[in-house]
Amino acid sequence: MSEKARILVVDDEEGIRQGCSMILEPEGYDVDTAKDGNEGYEKFKKNSYDLILVDLMMPGMNGMELLKRIHDDDKEVITVVITGYATVETAVDAMKKGAYDYIPKPFTPDELIVVVGRGIEKRRLRLEAAKLREEREKNLLEVANEKSKIRTIIGCMADGILVINCDKQLVLWNPAAIRMLKLKNLSDIGQTYNDVIKNKQLVELIDSNFEEKKCSYKVISREIEIEEENKILMANMAGVIDENGEKLGVVLVLRDITKLKEIDKIKSQFVNMVAHELRAPLAAIEGYLEICLDGSAGNDPAVIRKMQERSKERAHALLEMVNDLLHLSSIEAGKIAQNKEIIDVGEVIEKALDVVKPEAKDKNINFKVSFDDDIPKILADKNDLEKVFINLIDNAYKYNHKNGMVDIKLTKDKDENYIKISIIDTGIGIPEGEIKKIFDEFYRVKSEDTRYITGTGLGLSIVKKIVESHFGYIEVKSEVGKGSSFTVFLPVYKRTIKNQRKVK
Repeated sequence: MSEKARILVVDDEEGIRQGCSMILEPEGYDVDTAKDGNEGYEKFKKNSYDLILVDLMMPGMNGMELLKRIHDDDKEVITVVITGYATVETAVDAMKKGAYDYIPKPFTPDELIVVVGRGIEKRRLRLEAAKLREEREKNLLEVANEKSKIRTIIGCMADGILVINCDKQLVLWNPAAIRMLKLKNLSDIGQTYNDVIKNKQLVELIDSNFEEKKCSYKVISREIEIEEENKILMANMAGVIDENGEKLGVVLVLRDITKLKEIDKIKSQFVNMVAHELRAPLAAIEGYLEICLDGSAGNDPAVIRKMQERSKERAHALLEMVNDLLHLSSIEAGKIAQNKEIIDVGEVIEKALDVVKPEAKDKNINFKVSFDDDIPKILADKNDLEKVFINLIDNAYKYNHKNGMVDIKLTKDKDENYIKISIIDTGIGIPEGEIKKIFDEFYRVKSEDTRYITGTGLGLSIVKKIVESHFGYIEVKSEVGKGSSFTVFLPVYKRTIKNQRKVK
C-alpha cells in the first residue's frame, strides 16, 4: 500500500462525517463520506476503499445491511463499526459477521486514529498475505517449515491464528494463539489438534469442519469459553480450498472479546441499578401526591406541607442522581479538568463549605476549618475541585452523628511536592472490608446506620476520577463507630505564593 489509504465514512450525522475527515486527512488518509447506507453502497461499488467506517443506526439501509452487502462483494475490505453504548450487543453481532473492530460514540481523535491505524495495518497485512498465498505451494506443512514472511506477519498479529492441514495436523500458529489457549508442547510441527487443544468447544468446532463432505468456502463464528482464564474468545473458522475445490485444511482466527462481554454486562447492571434507584423515590412522590389529591391527608395544613416537603426531598435526590450520571458520563468521555488555572485551594474549600453548611443545620454539625500558612497554589480546574470537596464534606455530615464534628485541614505534605486536604468526621465509620469498594460506581455501604441516608453511590467514584485527572490521589482511614478521614493529595504548582489564613 504505497499510495494513500482510502477511507469511506458512512454516517447520517454530518458532524461525525466532518469530524472524521478533519481528523484523518492530516494523518495522510484519503477520506470520502456518505450520508446514508444507500449512498455509501453506491460509492463502494464505484470506488476502491481500504477501510469503511459504518454507523449501525441509520435511516433507510442500516449499518448491518450495508455491512452484509459490502462483505458479500468484497470480503477483504476492512470495516469498522461506529456505535453508541446502547448498541454494544449489535456491534458484537456485526463483528461476528465480519466487521474488524468497533468504536463507541462519543470518541476522541486519538481513539479514532488508533482504531483506523490498526484497521489499515490489518488491510496491509491482508494484501501482503494474499500476495504470499498466491506464491506459496499447496502443501501447508511445507509452507510452515519455511522461514517465510507469512510467519513473521501472523507472529505480530494480536488475533490468535491456527492453521490445520487436511491430515488434522497443526502446521502454523502464532504467540497470540498460544497465549489465549495456553497451548503447550508445540515445538514439533505436525501434531494433531486433538492432542494439543484441550478446549472441548474448540475441538468440536474444528471437528464439524472436517466432518463436512461438501467442500465450499464459508466462515463459521462461535464464542468459546476459556473457563480457567475467565475469558471468552470469538473463533472464526474457514476451510482452505484450492482452485479444484479440494480441501487443504482449516484456518482458525481467535479474538479475545472478554472486554466486550464485560461492557455488555456493565450496561445491563447499569440499567438495572438506575431503574432500582429511580423506582423508590418516584413511588414515594406518587404516593404522597395521591394522598394529597384524594383527600386522605385531611385538611391539616401541617400534614399536607410535610408530605410536600418529603416529595421535594425525593425529587431533589432524583435530580442529584441525574446530575451525577451526567457528570460521570462527561468524565468517561474525557471532558474533565479541561479549564485548569492557578488557584487557591482554600478558596475552593470555603466555597464548597458554604454550599454544604446550610444542609447540615438539622444535625447541628460543628465544622472546624484550619489552613496552614504558606500553602502553595496549584494548577487545577476550579469547578471540578469544588465538586470534589462538596462531595466529601457532604458525606462527612450525612454519615455523622447529631452534634458531631467535621474537621477540615489544609496542610503541606512532608516532601512539599503535594498539598493535603483532610476531611475528618466523627461519624459512623466504614467497615475495613468495605473501604476498597467505596470508590466503585453505584457502591454504597449497607447497614442499619446508612439505611435512611440518601445517595446515588456515584459521588466517591467521581471524586476519585477528578483527583486522579489532576495527578493527585486520595487516602481513606476509618474506624466503625469513631469516624472517617479522607485525605486528598494534589501536586504543588508554585511554592512561593503564600496564603495568609487564620484558624477558624
